Order: sequence, then C-alpha cells, then structure tokens
Amino acid sequence: MFQTKWGFREAWEHDINWQLMIAFSLSNRAITRRTRACGLTPGQPKILQYLGTYDGCSQKQIARGCAVDKSTVAGLLAHMEKDGLIERSEGPGDRRETVVHLTDRGWTEARKAIANAAATDDVALTGLDDAERRELARLLDTVISNLAGA
Repeated sequence: MFQTKWGFREAWEHDINWQLMIAFSLSNRAITRRTRACGLTPGQPKILQYLGTYDGCSQKQIARGCAVDKSTVAGLLAHMEKDGLIERSEGPGDRRETVVHLTDRGWTEARKAIANAAATDDVALTGLDDAERRELARLLDTVISNLAGA
C-alpha cells in the first residue's frame, strides 16, 4: 500500500490503465456537468469539438477521431441533426459517403464545448507548469498511439 494525499492506495491503483480510467471518468464527469448546463447530451460535446476543427468530414472520420464506435456516432449524429446542430449531405464524388457540417447553432455550441473542455483541462492541470503540461501531452500522445495499434 502507498500513502497519497487521498489516503492509502493499493499498488495496482498506480497502474497506468487504472489512472487513465480514473482521469477519464473524473474529466468526463466535469465536462458532462458543464455541457448539461448548455443543454447538450453526453457524446455531443466531443463530436462538436471535433467538427469545430474538421467541419465537413465523414461519419467514419468522426468515429476514428473521437475513438467512438461508428454505430454510436450514427445515433449521436441523428439526434444532433434533429436538434439543428449539424447538417449532412452527400460526399463529393461518392453518394454513399455522408459529409457532416455544423450549422450556425452547431458552431455556437461547438465554441461552448471547446471552452468547457479548456476549463476542465485548466482544473486538471492545476499545479503543472507549461513544460510539465507539454510533457504530459507528449507522453499521452505516445500512450494513445501505442494503444491505437493494440
């Protein structure tokens, strides 16, 4: 057992997979609280953030970029289209591919989602200087890359 500022923890609670899971859960909970106040449902903020950078991409690209199952993305997009956040159209050169665009309302909500994520990051990174923040981001990029190939 190890002593931490939260109390005693077992050795396995220092495993990276455990720490990533706990960090994700706490981050997700904080973002969900913020986004519910904006009227968004779970899953929508991540897609809005992605489309805020890659507007006009395919459903497949959204699924890959957000690390979400394609069928989950399909359901989220259907709700988002109904709510007036996105529009879908045929892809250029391939009618089978759907291209997703943010609507004006979608852009407004995407900016809110991006701000909520940044505020949550600020809380998560409290106490880390700029160099430590860059190093953490670099290390997480490596972890993500490794797991993407697993």
